[in-house]
Amino acid sequence: MDMPLSQKLLAHCPVCRTAYSPKGIRLVGEKGMTKVFHCSCTSCKHAVLAVILETPGAVSTVGMVTDLELQDALRFKDMAPVSADEVLQLHMELEHEAQAWGRRLLDKKA
Repeated sequence: MDMPLSQKLLAHCPVCRTAYSPKGIRLVGEKGMTKVFHCSCTSCKHAVLAVILETPGAVSTVGMVTDLELQDALRFKDMAPVSADEVLQLHMELEHEAQAWGRRLLDKKA
């Protein structure tokens, strides 16, 4: 039996180049011709989220080293994306906290 193309593309850990075990490559989800895999390396313990888009005559892949465990990836896959407004709000809150921290630090030195 021939190995699926997705598993051929996900053959080695990009961090340490160790071959993935078949149990280390798990399908997280798929939509249309796009599949997302979570790959765990037994050697260096790093994980990768890999997106593979297969179209007639072409295959495109993107991989990202992550600290997500398989269970986390499965849990987050159906969550709503973070909005631009939420990102801006977090940025403003962090900036406010950083300024307050800086003032407290300067007050201690004065």
